[in-house]
Amino acid sequence: MLSYIEPLPIIRDEEHHKYFWKPTQEWLAYSTTGIIGAKKTPEQLATFAKTKHIWGPRGTHVHWCLEQFMRGNKDPDPMGFADWVVPLLAHPFWKTFEPLAVEYMLCDLKKSVGGQLDLLGRDHKNDQLVLIDLKTQSSVRASKYSTDAQMGSYIDALWIHHRLKVDACRTVWARPKKTVLGQVQPVDQCSQAWAEAWDYFRESQITSKPF
Repeated sequence: MLSYIEPLPIIRDEEHHKYFWKPTQEWLAYSTTGIIGAKKTPEQLATFAKTKHIWGPRGTHVHWCLEQFMRGNKDPDPMGFADWVVPLLAHPFWKTFEPLAVEYMLCDLKKSVGGQLDLLGRDHKNDQLVLIDLKTQSSVRASKYSTDAQMGSYIDALWIHHRLKVDACRTVWARPKKTVLGQVQPVDQCSQAWAEAWDYFRESQITSKPF
């Protein structure tokens, strides 16, 4: 049987999406989300900000329901998001999945980057240690998008702190009245995507500085 891995000494400022490393009493400079967001256009960022009042509460609560479910509460209150929560928790993938870490904070101190993975656990059907990212979407016909770079950040941090080697990554797409389990995302592919996102961010920081 697996057991939950011990939490790292990290505190998260939810409002500002920042991470604090307690051993050295330092705020980390960046977040995984912020690094990946460097590639978004001003128009995309404006759209996200304009619609956050819709997707923000939904995403937060659906993530909370999955967290509760993984911690043993098999009937968390879906509030007004039953169309997303009910099919998510009923998905057959969870029948052979054993959680190891849920809503788990981690970091890369050398990069000064903090982040929080959604779910890590053992897929007993395929005998794999699987990293899961949950995304909520407004429409059953919504398009998938790459979560490789985000996964790669967590893969690296899990190795740095715990020497845990992830076998596979998968994205769970929670849509109204339908949950879709994404195909396996190769670990090397995710790590490469994160390395590229980090390089792009660092380069953008350099080029944006005034001479």
